Amino acid sequence: MLRSDRSVSPFKRNFLAASIAGLALGFSHLNLDPFVSGADGGSVKSAKAGAPVVTASLSMPRQMAAIDANSGSSVISPLTPIQDDDGTLRGIWAIKMAASLLEKGCRNFASVPDYTASMFRQERINGTLSEEQNIDLKVRHEPFSVYMKWNSGDRGRQLIYVQGQNNGNLLVQPGGIKGRLTGLLSLEPEGDLAMSESRHPITKAGLLQLGHTILEYQKKDIERGSGFVCELIDNQEFEGRACYLYQIVYQSPEIHETYRKSTVFVDKELSLPICVKNYTWARDASPETIDEETLVEFYAYTDLNIQKDLTASDFDQRNKDYKLRVR
Repeated sequence: MLRSDRSVSPFKRNFLAASIAGLALGFSHLNLDPFVSGADGGSVKSAKAGAPVVTASLSMPRQMAAIDANSGSSVISPLTPIQDDDGTLRGIWAIKMAASLLEKGCRNFASVPDYTASMFRQERINGTLSEEQNIDLKVRHEPFSVYMKWNSGDRGRQLIYVQGQNNGNLLVQPGGIKGRLTGLLSLEPEGDLAMSESRHPITKAGLLQLGHTILEYQKKDIERGSGFVCELIDNQEFEGRACYLYQIVYQSPEIHETYRKSTVFVDKELSLPICVKNYTWARDASPETIDEETLVEFYAYTDLNIQKDLTASDFDQRNKDYKLRVR
């Protein structure tokens, strides 16, 4: 359950539902101008034990795959508004609706001072899929501050980043014996050492930054207007939380160099992405195992607790609870 001092009112939930219904019923009355993007839970037992359980299918829907196969090298035009009986949106309206949800979520969440969460991360670095990492996360929005402690992977590793402090560097202490030997290290956020085990710099960490990043990609897709198939599916769940599932599949590496497919679970209460799985391209992969072989990024946020009244000491290397070896 999401824990907060502020609950989401029934009015806001009803307004969101009405907005979706109105968009689905009003295709003929809406223009196709690109959607202008804005600025950028739940208790889960598996968060500490392994990868979060994804309950919805993440493969290309049969209808989409059949259209793609029958049309040869081309795909169904994403400008064609398609809505299934279950309320699933397809085409450009799926992106527009997903972008609208994320814009709303980012705008509201930016006013939240701070939060804690359990973060799951798995990334493919230099062609190799990393270990599953379960991380205790603290985030403060002003000034942007991050504290992380690893519960798996490099168990015991701790990281601190505060915008404008420590000469702009992040502070990290490896776990185990290595950490006792090296003590606290100061690294440039986008330097070779810091980026050797991460696809994104620490300045992109957290729910709000993830929402911003996805919105940037969605804006480009809307402006492009072709070369992909996409859908927004209602009535989905991620780790027991009600979600929309947004999925986009790109036609070729010429359309998107990095990603072949992206799936995003957007939490209905937060209007934020709480689970993202991205897949890259493969030269020789069977249809049955292509997602397994091409997973490049897997992020999930659970046990979200907002407005924790975090203080500067939560992001201070001298915090006695962290027991960091400050040289």
